[in-house]
Amino acid sequence: MPTATFYTHVSDPAAFACRLVRRAAQNPEPLLVWTQELGELESLDQALWRDPPEGFLPHEIWRTDAAFPQGVPVVLACGAPLPPLPAGTVVLNLSQDFWTQAAPPPLRVLEIVGGSLEELAAARDRFRAYKQAGFTLEHHNMQGKAV
Repeated sequence: MPTATFYTHVSDPAAFACRLVRRAAQNPEPLLVWTQELGELESLDQALWRDPPEGFLPHEIWRTDAAFPQGVPVVLACGAPLPPLPAGTVVLNLSQDFWTQAAPPPLRVLEIVGGSLEELAAARDRFRAYKQAGFTLEHHNMQGKAV
C-alpha cells in the first residue's frame, strides 16, 4: 500500500526540500522530485549542486517523454500529465498535483506544507485525496523545529 507523508508548518520549504532530498536519496528506492514549474526545478537543481558547499548530490533532470533515468539517486522533473514511474519510486511532490492519479501510484509521496492558511487548506485537500485512494498517511508537524 502506498504511503503519503506530510511535513506541515515548514518555515523554509526550499531549504527543507533540499534537506529532505539528501536524506531520501540515501534510501535504495528511486527518488523523483516533482516541481510545479521549470523555474522551480532549475532553482532546486542549482541548490543541489552547491548545498552543502563540500558535497554534491548526483541528480538528473528528466524529460518525461524519455525513459526514466537510471543510476542516479535523484531525478528532477515537472510537467503534465503525471508520468508513469518505475515500481518502488518515491516522489517528493513540490507541486499542486495529486499523485493519487498516477498509474501506477508511487511507493511513497512526500509533501512539504508551509504555514499559511492557503497552503494548509490545499494540503488538507491532498490529505483527503490520498486517504480516499487508500494511501497510508503520516504527518510530521515541523512547527518550531530547525530546518
